[in-house]
Amino acid sequence: MKKLLLAAAVLLGGCASHPQSLIIAPTEPMPTVNAASSASVELSSTDHRTDTFLVRIHDGDGPAQLINASSNPRALLESGLRDGLSRQGYAMSGHGTVRMALTLEELQVDVDQSAMRHIANSRATATLVVEQDNRQLVKRYQARGEVKGVLKVESSVLEREVNDRLNQLLNAMLNDPELHQFIQ
Repeated sequence: MKKLLLAAAVLLGGCASHPQSLIIAPTEPMPTVNAASSASVELSSTDHRTDTFLVRIHDGDGPAQLINASSNPRALLESGLRDGLSRQGYAMSGHGTVRMALTLEELQVDVDQSAMRHIANSRATATLVVEQDNRQLVKRYQARGEVKGVLKVESSVLEREVNDRLNQLLNAMLNDPELHQFIQ
């Protein structure tokens, strides 16, 4: 009887379907650096990802399942950076003396799974170009992660992976001493 219940649980767990979109909501960034000046900052952003889906699930020999975001990851990243810079003491403006251009280059989770296990590799890349007084600073930020588990991957695991990568990017930007030194 126990073996029958275990087999049923494995089969039902292996048949779980994935949503068509993920809920992404990075947490509020935790800046540890405070601005020494109240420079006015103008922030813009673009999405240059070659693949606009967030998750690609490979399950055997069939075609990969693609899952999109329920909201725009570029807009979420820009909003998080804007809020974090404001909390650090910078004056966010439409016409600032410091111009920042944020480019989201990559945000993706690749999952290889079978009925008994999954491995999810996540990566995110963003570039920040900062211009002030005929000077320019270009910084590239990357975040990577991996999660392994039994059975098929759950949507909550995928959402956590995407949100963790966005949080890593935001915290790296907001706590970058070279960036803050350039702005001052």
